[in-house]
Amino acid sequence: MIRFDDFVPGEVLGVHRERLDEAWFHQWHRTFGPDAAPAGGLAMAFAMRAYLTILPERPGGNIHARQRLRTHGRMAPGDTVEATLACAGRELRNGRRRVVLRMDATRAGTGLFEAEMTIFWAA
Repeated sequence: MIRFDDFVPGEVLGVHRERLDEAWFHQWHRTFGPDAAPAGGLAMAFAMRAYLTILPERPGGNIHARQRLRTHGRMAPGDTVEATLACAGRELRNGRRRVVLRMDATRAGTGLFEAEMTIFWAA
């Protein structure tokens, strides 16, 4: 299990690579409707999936406090997306352990999105 003290700013935590099939988009449209534009929402869904895959053993009680997302394109069925998760920073403030994670995602070597997640880490 990864603990607060294990995070090292600048260190890459892992890489998640996945081919997006029709099922990804079918589920998105089933949930949000056929006219829902998947650019930002699907990118954040992919970012969360990558985060959970790269860091599967986390302490219970973490609080996802903030997220930021910048997209550079849309994902499409058949795309293979590669996301690299790194520790952008950590700090202890007012007794709370705060971790900032950064994710950079590419498609065929071209930037697709960047995400930043701030998490109050439980242990």
